[in-house]
Amino acid sequence: MSPRVIDIAKIAKVSPAAVSLALNNKTGVSDKVRQNILNIATQMGYKSILGNPYQTNENITIKMLKIAKHGHIVNERHNAFITEYLEGIEAGAKKRKYKLEVSFYNKVPVEDIVEAQRETAADGLIVLGTELNAHELDFFTGLSIPMVFIDTCFPLAAFDCIDIDNDDGVFQSVQYLYKSGHRSIGLVKSRFETRNFRMREEGFREAMEYFSMPVQEKYLVSVDPTVDQAASDMSRFLGKPGNIPTAFFCMNDIMAFGCIRALKDRGLRVPEDVSVIGFDDLPSSSITEPPLTTVKVSTHQIGERALERLSDKINGLTHSSPEKILVSGKLVIRGSVRNI
Repeated sequence: MSPRVIDIAKIAKVSPAAVSLALNNKTGVSDKVRQNILNIATQMGYKSILGNPYQTNENITIKMLKIAKHGHIVNERHNAFITEYLEGIEAGAKKRKYKLEVSFYNKVPVEDIVEAQRETAADGLIVLGTELNAHELDFFTGLSIPMVFIDTCFPLAAFDCIDIDNDDGVFQSVQYLYKSGHRSIGLVKSRFETRNFRMREEGFREAMEYFSMPVQEKYLVSVDPTVDQAASDMSRFLGKPGNIPTAFFCMNDIMAFGCIRALKDRGLRVPEDVSVIGFDDLPSSSITEPPLTTVKVSTHQIGERALERLSDKINGLTHSSPEKILVSGKLVIRGSVRNI
């Protein structure tokens, strides 16, 4: 494996930043230190990556960890969504000539997943953190390998996290419903808590307050985030008198599909009787009946940004504190919302 900036720094007994300066012929190190670094780099067979905007190195291997802790969110219905993350990562890896591996862990204890990475030959990890909580991220602190988490964001985590801007996506949704004349809006949320779901609920409450619309607890329903169970949970909720607002914001498209099914089973029309908005813009959102208005997540951009950040960490090009990067989505307007 070709030596990395950090490998050269260890032998030269200098910081990775000093190595970067020397290899890039920048000021900040003495001539003696620069020459020593260049000699060591040559002896180690190092091919400069710093003159290339993508830091190409065909000997670097990146591993993506796809983790389904319980599978209620990361499952076959979300494969297309996760594939878009992977495509973004692949695009970034291809530019840099990195090798990319993917490991899928289904209902494996997080401690065991972390332990399995101790002997990995990969130079860096990109971890799908959708179903992980803050405590479980702590298990990864024992790994001495650069890593970036995607699809989750914990402010106090000691890791780089890249995620959708949930507040912005929810605000766009509530704003669209408000402009469409809706004043009684319900929330369909998940019984399984994730950081993203929690942020979407908080964002919903803040957006409702912004538009001076009270959040009515009777219009809040918790469902299992799978289509069949969400439909069943929603049907029971709708069976109670007075539980039907003019619109529902659903925390993701899967729950929205279940919501629409339950509404139809109850003889209610979407959007004529009740409007529905989802979140994620899964491929099937455009072919449902009616086509679903939803928030499109910039999955490809998040994946490529994660690879870019990880590449900088691997090559010693950044020494900043962990970054928490939020990428905005876009509301895709289709046919599931009525203007009243």
